Amino acid sequence: LPQAGAITVDRMLSAAGLLIDELREGGVLVPRLFAAAMPSDMADIGQVAEKKRIFIKLMLPLVLDANERILADRAQLIYLRTLIELEQEIAPEDLAWIDDLAALYYIEDGDLDELVRRVDAIPTSLALAQSALESGWGTSRFAHEGNAVFGQLSWDADEGIVPEDRPDDQSHVVKAFDGLKDSVFAYLVNLNRHPAYEHLRQLRVSLRAQDKPLDGWTLAAGLDDYAEEPEYVDLVRSVIRQNKLTDFDNARLADLAI
Repeated sequence: LPQAGAITVDRMLSAAGLLIDELREGGVLVPRLFAAAMPSDMADIGQVAEKKRIFIKLMLPLVLDANERILADRAQLIYLRTLIELEQEIAPEDLAWIDDLAALYYIEDGDLDELVRRVDAIPTSLALAQSALESGWGTSRFAHEGNAVFGQLSWDADEGIVPEDRPDDQSHVVKAFDGLKDSVFAYLVNLNRHPAYEHLRQLRVSLRAQDKPLDGWTLAAGLDDYAEEPEYVDLVRSVIRQNKLTDFDNARLADLAI
């Protein structure tokens, strides 16, 4: 989607078939329309409900797209792991792909089982809730200046934006991204590889083992270290509950046009 005001983006998405009420009821596919950046006038929308609705419409395709990419990698990884277990010959380019994936997800010992644990989806409800919290429903300075809708930190001054209230003795920045697609994908990868979110990944493995759908409410319990707020898990769950974000956990993107 081109850079435009929030109301214009909302109308474009509605015209393409992205209607929140229909999506909540299920059975409707999400159009493959991806915003490059957050509309700069999100804070000017007076009605809170309207602001939230536009934010969800804008973020939902991005989250689904990033998860789709990760699940495609997961399927390919499981297939190649099976071939290796069967002592089948693996093409050099496939071995190189596994090495690149392992590097991205911080696997250094060739443990393919652990890599499979990490290359997995994050529930849509959880991603929507965190992006809403961290960006103030798309109104934050970081979201507008650096497409930083998840508040990820970096200690490389060249990678981000200095918070205005940062203490003099600290050096962190909020990591900036070229576009919202990069921001969303980086968030998913961060939850999948950082040691701080091992509990979240364990909860996800447990759900998989029980053949249960991935549940944002359950996985939120693994976010204790995401922010300094002592009640952060409760905050995330509150956003999920109050905005009925689990309605979108079964949403999926429309098929690619042939």
